[in-house]
Amino acid sequence: MLSCERIRNATRTPVYQILGLLVWIGVVVCLSETVVQAQMRYVGSEEFKLLLRTGPGVERKIIDMISIGQQMEMLEDGEEWVRVRLQDGKEGWVLKRYLSSEKPSKLVLQGLQQTHERLSATADELSQENETLKAANAEIKASLEEKTQALEELTRSYNTLKQDSDASSFQMRKYLVFFFSGAGILFIGLLLGLVMKRQRRKSMYMI
Repeated sequence: MLSCERIRNATRTPVYQILGLLVWIGVVVCLSETVVQAQMRYVGSEEFKLLLRTGPGVERKIIDMISIGQQMEMLEDGEEWVRVRLQDGKEGWVLKRYLSSEKPSKLVLQGLQQTHERLSATADELSQENETLKAANAEIKASLEEKTQALEELTRSYNTLKQDSDASSFQMRKYLVFFFSGAGILFIGLLLGLVMKRQRRKSMYMI
């Protein structure tokens, strides 16, 4: 009898384990149909603000009013109502038919307009900077030409002064040569005069 009971218990235990496993899998599948992981949604209605409520029903208390294009995280999906979390952390339920997985065209257009305005402003700033650089370049070019002309004038003046200095030096050397030549001749004449005078005196004493 004991052996028969053990056999029956051994055959029943795996069956109950398998049935329990199947039930657990079914529960998980059912829950996975209602729970949605971090899906982002936008308010797609452009006519009115979407009401955030404490529960799935129009009789539930209103928590907040959501404007068009506001982004939210979908926490739980249902047939008519969806549980969401706003960017400020508030959680509640909204009507599913007013949500969209894509950003509304109005917001896309606004974003494109803002981008266009930023690019236009940047283009204007770059254009102004370009004009400023052009003006600065023109001033630098004019200053460079002016300094180049001044340098050329200084070079010509230097060359003229150098030529005048060379001519003056030549004349000075010429005058010095004449001066020292005349002085030498005068000195020689004086020496000759002194020598001749002494010779005359000697000749007079000898007479």
